[in-house]
Amino acid sequence: MASEKPTSDSIQAFEILKDIKPKFAMINEKDFFEHKFTGLKDLPYLDREDVTLYCLTEEEFIFVRTTPGVNIFDTEEYPFVYNIQHKSAEEMLIASHEAVYQYLKTKPERDGSNIAYLHNPGRCGSTLVANMVSKTKQCEVQSEPTPVLNLSLIFNKKDQPVTRESREYLDLIKATFLLLCPDVNKKYFIKPWGIETMSLFPLLHQALPGIKEMLMCRDVRPTVLSFKKLIPEQIYKSIIPMKMSIQPPNYRDLWEKVKRGEGDPDEAFCFFILSTYHAYMEETRDRDDIKSYSYESLIEHKELFTKSFLKEIGVEEEYVQAAMSALEVDSQAKSSSHNQKRTAGVKASVSDETMEWAVKLAKEEFGIELEGEKGRVHNMPHQWNKV
Repeated sequence: MASEKPTSDSIQAFEILKDIKPKFAMINEKDFFEHKFTGLKDLPYLDREDVTLYCLTEEEFIFVRTTPGVNIFDTEEYPFVYNIQHKSAEEMLIASHEAVYQYLKTKPERDGSNIAYLHNPGRCGSTLVANMVSKTKQCEVQSEPTPVLNLSLIFNKKDQPVTRESREYLDLIKATFLLLCPDVNKKYFIKPWGIETMSLFPLLHQALPGIKEMLMCRDVRPTVLSFKKLIPEQIYKSIIPMKMSIQPPNYRDLWEKVKRGEGDPDEAFCFFILSTYHAYMEETRDRDDIKSYSYESLIEHKELFTKSFLKEIGVEEEYVQAAMSALEVDSQAKSSSHNQKRTAGVKASVSDETMEWAVKLAKEEFGIELEGEKGRVHNMPHQWNKV
């Protein structure tokens, strides 16, 4: 059956015949499915609870209908939403941007006030925090939804970095988040992919003035070590050109200026982490509403951290103990690609020379002051502490 073009009030439907996606992939796309066109459906089909936004391109939104009874937002069972969303998909649905904008016009106007969003550089305890929020049962938690990554990659491949003046992207950002968080009566908590998603800093609040943003951070050296233990050695050594190619253009250009030789991978991951903190610091020059939380403060002051964080996202203090129960288990134990089986016994180190390079880079290029052998950001703004 030939594929019919969708209209402004219809979507294409495809039966999923086979999952051909590898066990772990960075970006979920429709080509990871073997599929057969089955016809056109009306836009209200998107109202179904088992239909969720799967990914997006510069032209289309792609949804999937998943197996009945599978709660793809159960982070305890499925730490990363993209894995279970793909595994349980039974039908794929494709709509143009304009069709989706028309669909959203039929819904109540929203400013994102029921959404909390945790910026992070990766390997910083953000998945643990997402599990803590999930344990309260007060928010629908989405850990690493692919559409947020897709948004960022669309922006990152432009010749110029997005800024607050890049208002042409606001409709796309707003539509993406409203599709991810469709129920006006629920609270949502989104923990995105790290590193690549920093380009959302200057635009998210403009698209959704009510959204609550936070940053999760961690000392630089242990963050790099965590990446180094997670990623297989041969991939870690060769991944930098690919990872750098999907960074915002201003940071890509800066890397070419500061890298030594072909670019050491440890130094590159220091650069990725510091770039995220720099993007945060740039956005908060005239904003005081994006609080930063550190992994170290979570470990040292568990209960006080939890009380403050839950208050920040609008969850009552009575759920503190429920949230803290997540600290008793490995937050990624059921992830096929991220669990501790991958990192247990792996020996890795980050040299003092690398950290000296990172300290110099942080100060001279980013205005960031690193202190101590672990590389703690001394001048991180709006940071929570136990006081």
